[in-house]
Amino acid sequence: MPFACPQCRTYNGLKITASIELPPDRDSEEITLQVVSCKVCDFKGLALYEESRRSFYEGEDWKHIGYWVSPDAVESVVTAILSCPDPFNAQCDCPAHTILAEGDAQGVWKGLLEMQLGHTFLMRMAMI
Repeated sequence: MPFACPQCRTYNGLKITASIELPPDRDSEEITLQVVSCKVCDFKGLALYEESRRSFYEGEDWKHIGYWVSPDAVESVVTAILSCPDPFNAQCDCPAHTILAEGDAQGVWKGLLEMQLGHTFLMRMAMI
């Protein structure tokens, strides 16, 4: 699925190149950590897709947010995903899932430290 790149603004340049499904937490039924990259300007970042358990509407409540992070952070997530035998299985108990799925004391997914410190961008669908 193509998205608009936050760096070069190319409307169909940003694509999800790798992803891993993480276990649900107290707030979200679905958590997917994604690696995104632009085919035009070589931008690389991370994205998070979440579907919430608490919706004010009859339909689904979801968010899809991109993160500007260091190349090292992107590479560490790529390495973790590649090491997983079943990245689309949120219940996988491999080391990558165990590390990436860590939660806090309240049962909420912590995310990656660099994601908490970094800048975000909207994952906007490309106009094709």
